[in-house]
Amino acid sequence: MNEKITNIDKQPGTSSGKDSPRKIFPEGDAMDRFVHVFEASARRWELVIYPAMLAFVVLAAYGFFLIYSLSKDIHTLASGMDPEMGKHLSHISESVIYLSENVRTMTRRVYHMSESVEDMAERMVSLEYLEPMLVNMNGMNASMEGMNHNMRSMTLTGDAMRYEMGNMSDSMRPMGRMNSFMPW
Repeated sequence: MNEKITNIDKQPGTSSGKDSPRKIFPEGDAMDRFVHVFEASARRWELVIYPAMLAFVVLAAYGFFLIYSLSKDIHTLASGMDPEMGKHLSHISESVIYLSENVRTMTRRVYHMSESVEDMAERMVSLEYLEPMLVNMNGMNASMEGMNHNMRSMTLTGDAMRYEMGNMSDSMRPMGRMNSFMPW
């Protein structure tokens, strides 16, 4: 089998001079050539990968330092604002729970209100059929105003009759005119 590989690698028309590729790989072993090319390629990648890994480690360390310093600054800020913030946060969380329950109740009530408004809108549609009745009601209104005016006139006439009856009563009494002149 070794002979087959050697024979395949030996191609006619190739020079066997100093600069020939055969000089680097004597007798043309293909596997040796592959390993040599792979190692050269790996060396080139090592020149890129190792500095990239070093840069990543440096950036990760710097990121950790930034997060640590930020959390320390926030702790200092929180302690400066309210030293008993933990206790107050529990009150705030209770208030938020109470607030969410109230909002839930309001949501339900608004939902019921919207259902009621929809029912009212449906009923308003049925009121459109009452328009002829409204015309008749306007006529009845006008008739009632006329009756009111007539009643006012009757009241005034009755008041005038009462006044006249009172005068007649005064004039029928004996000495009615004389009594008006007497001081007692």
